[in-house]
Amino acid sequence: MSNIFSYEFEELPLVIVNGIPAALVNGLAEIRYNRDCQWHIESISVEGHQLLTLEQRAAGKKPWVYVKAPFDLKFMISDRLENEWHTRVSDAICEQLASDREDALEARADARRDERMGL
Repeated sequence: MSNIFSYEFEELPLVIVNGIPAALVNGLAEIRYNRDCQWHIESISVEGHQLLTLEQRAAGKKPWVYVKAPFDLKFMISDRLENEWHTRVSDAICEQLASDREDALEARADARRDERMGL
């Protein structure tokens, strides 16, 4: 069994020079994971800004959107997430797994209760 987790990252440095993080990027990685907390990146999107009219803004449309990362950028971000940020991503996946397990336990308890009630 595997699931997809949306991992939002903020200020991920694409470049580190003399210990100084640079070219910070925000985005979203769609990550496939399994019960053993193993994971791999399915896709990466980066944050973009679109110009909106005053009417669009008044209607509640947001200027910040995610766009699919081009191949070279996806490669750089994936490398950073799988190496320097591996622990951060793994911790987020393990938290999601704990939440998945808790949700499954609640669903089973609800199903048992419904069965006893004849629903």
